[in-house]
Amino acid sequence: MKKILLIFISIVLILIVTGCGKGKNDKSSIAYLKDLKSYTTDMSIEVKNNKQKLDYSGRQMYFLGLGYRLELNNQRVLIYKDDKIYITDLQNGNKYITDMNFDDVYKISFLGNFIDLLYTNERIKTSYKTVNGKKYELINTDMPDSNRNISHGILYVDVNKKIPQKLVVYDIKENEKFIVNYKNFVPNCSVDKSLFRVN
Repeated sequence: MKKILLIFISIVLILIVTGCGKGKNDKSSIAYLKDLKSYTTDMSIEVKNNKQKLDYSGRQMYFLGLGYRLELNNQRVLIYKDDKIYITDLQNGNKYITDMNFDDVYKISFLGNFIDLLYTNERIKTSYKTVNGKKYELINTDMPDSNRNISHGILYVDVNKKIPQKLVVYDIKENEKFIVNYKNFVPNCSVDKSLFRVN
């Protein structure tokens, strides 16, 4: 009788520990992303609409408190801070400022913007998917925006490395509108703060 009781208690303890560990892993990608203080990444954006597909590529930098920097197609540098976009045209050296609300494409590609949604949105769904032998956690959340073509986004995060690989943004009809691919993602890295100066 004592052996049966000991076996039963052992099984219950194993189930409790396994269950708690699983819950922790389910949350770990989101918690890790929320704790990012800086990152650099190469990225490409595919924009789909009824008429054509547009492709952009570049490099992103983020530093907490300083904003975002996007080097786009080796032609322009865009710095996002204080609800403004500070743009430098590398072809002719011209500089100008515009309101962040005028950007419906590039700002979506910033991982930090997606992470901000994880703090504010109540509807966050996670699932897992294996693609080409690699396991990803899929983080799905609403993307409230003035653009009617943007409904929600799904971020693919490498389960082992906790590194984002891809963000797919859908419209209200579940059509893919933007696909952002991240490469050479370096989290919590040292960033030259002078790159975020706007003067």
